[in-house]
Amino acid sequence: MDFNPGIDPQSGLFWTTAIPDDAIDVHPGAGTARYALTDWAVPDYHSVLNSLFGGPSDPGVASFDIRFAGGGKKDVQTDGETFSFDCVVSSSTIEWSGTNQTSGWHFASDARSTSSSLYAAVGHLKNGVFYSP
Repeated sequence: MDFNPGIDPQSGLFWTTAIPDDAIDVHPGAGTARYALTDWAVPDYHSVLNSLFGGPSDPGVASFDIRFAGGGKKDVQTDGETFSFDCVVSSSTIEWSGTNQTSGWHFASDARSTSSSLYAAVGHLKNGVFYSP
């Protein structure tokens, strides 16, 4: 099972796709965020290798709900020249499921409430040509 949008033939970007604006709710100053999609149409390539080499896929759907708790320590990480990340470090939880619509094979994680994180941060990132101190 490898649900991903594949490789864009024009840009060459892989595992990247546009999503609806209402799938994301972010409050960087507070460090809270939610990223959630339900029954998002995405192919199942069956394996990472098959996906990377443009192998066959089946239609699939994936759903997930990722939440960042906020309320943690404010932090600024920077190299002083080309990178700056002004964030709130706290915790996050996730719940995920996917279904191969051809075979009916389905996977579901445990409930979001049972997950835990080692590191989670929400903030503003500046790097490369977009960096200005």
